Amino acid sequence: MRAPVREGGIDLKDKAASKHGQLEAAIESFRADGFYSPIRVYTDAETAKLRSQFEEFEKRFGQPESKRYITDMHLITRWAWDVVHEPRIVEPVTAILGTNVLLWSLNWFIKEPQDQKFVSYHQDATYWGLEPHDVVTAWVALSDASEATGPMKFVPGSHLEDVREHDDTFGENNLLSRGQVIDGAIDEASVVLAPLQAGEMSLHDVRLIHGSTPNLTDDRRIGMVLRYCATHVTQTKLRDTAVLVHGEDYYGNFDLLPRPQVEFGEAELARHLDALKRSHRALHSKDYES
Repeated sequence: MRAPVREGGIDLKDKAASKHGQLEAAIESFRADGFYSPIRVYTDAETAKLRSQFEEFEKRFGQPESKRYITDMHLITRWAWDVVHEPRIVEPVTAILGTNVLLWSLNWFIKEPQDQKFVSYHQDATYWGLEPHDVVTAWVALSDASEATGPMKFVPGSHLEDVREHDDTFGENNLLSRGQVIDGAIDEASVVLAPLQAGEMSLHDVRLIHGSTPNLTDDRRIGMVLRYCATHVTQTKLRDTAVLVHGEDYYGNFDLLPRPQVEFGEAELARHLDALKRSHRALHSKDYES
């Protein structure tokens, strides 16, 4: 059975939605459902530029080397740093988490044309090690994430339940690093599709059950994934890194990293590698192989 598409959405590209109460209504919906989608954050021209910058970054390093550098690339490229601080993204995040917010990580979920890659149903809270669960993911589409591309699928309200047990499958086509999947059946009748146009984003809670299917189109599905947390959140597995994106950090639970002064500079690359090593050990309980 085809999952229903979530209708509605708000437009923040002109930065006026909050003045008309749209943002407040969106946050109420987020708290009830565990997600909100779509939110328009970039114009078509801005989105095209971001996609071009990302794909030029990929070409710089080539495959598979670029896959190492695209994670947390805001630490080595100024344009990505600007994205994670973009007010049109950060404003709704602070409306959920409060004024003092960190970016914990930046990642990418990319499905190539006619790709069999998928994302199994899972909850991020199961393995990230972030406590308490005041953590929100912004999923920013740099290409259309239509129904045919395998957009995000959410189980509304599942963030209000206990975090469920997961099995690690390490499936070949699973985009998740461990192929983790919810232990037990998911009621597909409760699932909602959240397709996005290029330049839109969705927000979801760290406890929300979500996944996605393969890309059946002739274009890439490019998702820039930003993980934000309130400053009182702690990484329970080790001393981790983060970036302050809004407000003040009165807790000092993370080592805060600075804006890159030199793109791909020696100091920037060293900080980037250190951040990757820490997050890899937190997520996988083993050393990062560079």
